[in-house]
Amino acid sequence: MHYITLTMPDGEIAGYFWATATDLGRVRRPAGSSSAHRAVRELYSSMQDAHRRGLAPAGVLTLFSREPGVGPVTEAPGLAAIEEMACVVTSADDQRMLDQLVPVDNPAWQELAEAYDALTDEERDIPWGGGQRSPSGAIQMPYPLYGKPLKRVVDALRSVGAVTMEYGWMGNPLPEVPPSGRMAPADAVRAATAIVLGERCCDGMIDDAVKDGTLDAVVAALLTWHAGARTTRDDKTDAAAAPRGRVDEN
Repeated sequence: MHYITLTMPDGEIAGYFWATATDLGRVRRPAGSSSAHRAVRELYSSMQDAHRRGLAPAGVLTLFSREPGVGPVTEAPGLAAIEEMACVVTSADDQRMLDQLVPVDNPAWQELAEAYDALTDEERDIPWGGGQRSPSGAIQMPYPLYGKPLKRVVDALRSVGAVTMEYGWMGNPLPEVPPSGRMAPADAVRAATAIVLGERCCDGMIDDAVKDGTLDAVVAALLTWHAGARTTRDDKTDAAAAPRGRVDEN
């Protein structure tokens, strides 16, 4: 098996394209950016067109290895090795998640802290509705009844930028809370995105996050990151404003 690598102009590896004697395929990076995913999709479409016109898979790799941003044809022991490379999450991937957050002086951060502090144990005990049988015999699907305080926290997560389409949550597992309970801030953005957007497809994602402590870990990680980022900014501002020592010209 052989493959080529597509790299974005900023250095992000977008994905890999592989070929055997008879087959052609792609492996995108689950942690990649939305622009990288588009680039992989567009290049693979062009490669498939070339293959349909009669070019052998190996020839397709050779042809497209000459495209801008594409690396040379490289041998791989198998598809599993390429998939393992694609699953690597880089520091740039983490930074891209943090770049989705609003500036540290945005009032949305204060709203998140206040909304979270106002969330009581009673509001964490989420009742469910539905489940009734209609006259026709159909049973209504159960659904969670989220209270206003919890909805306020969810809205605040959106407002600080922790829910972002830049994260491909449908193609990635929900980040787990480490045994320490301290989630990395980039993973907090990923988890917030998966939980909030996942609720649209699967009722109870937010309820599960409340029950298993994921929501607490997400908010704690984001607020801790915000406090550190604000301190760093203030320190830089103070250093820039500090008067410089006078130089004695004599």
